[in-house]
Amino acid sequence: MISGCVILMVVSTQFNAQRSSVEQSIAYGAKAQILQMADMMEQELLLIGEGTDDTIETVTENDAGETVEFTFHREDDGGSDIEVSYQLVETESIEIDDEETQLYRLDRYEDGVIDGGGSSTMSHFRITMLDASGTETASVASARLLRLAAVNAYAHGDTEDMFLYESYWGLTIRPMNLE
Repeated sequence: MISGCVILMVVSTQFNAQRSSVEQSIAYGAKAQILQMADMMEQELLLIGEGTDDTIETVTENDAGETVEFTFHREDDGGSDIEVSYQLVETESIEIDDEETQLYRLDRYEDGVIDGGGSSTMSHFRITMLDASGTETASVASARLLRLAAVNAYAHGDTEDMFLYESYWGLTIRPMNLE
């Protein structure tokens, strides 16, 4: 009887350690994926208006406040003016504890042709234009800063015991050509 209890405790401890390891791997993957996307976006958004007379063309939001399209101009490696667009596309929705979460994929277009994409597990994406004092503005002419916010979400667990891992990222940048 005692050896049976000891074996049961060892198996239970092993199972919990394995589950914790899987959860850590999922959380790390979500964080690494959003940081990789964020690094690429930061480098590109700093180039808004570089080598061209145009800057931001379109900022479109949906009813939930997500930025569904952000289009701007910059110079490519060959010195030509290109139009870059980030578009948020709905992928799937997941329900956990009677709460539905819409997931999105972020696609990148260059001159109207798809040229890459990001995670398909984003639950939030927003680019906000700010004036010089940091106040939100809808006018491209007064925009001096861009505030970016994104959340990458992963569901984990079985149907009865599912929960959502979320990795948050935010940044405020000053593209030099927004003046």
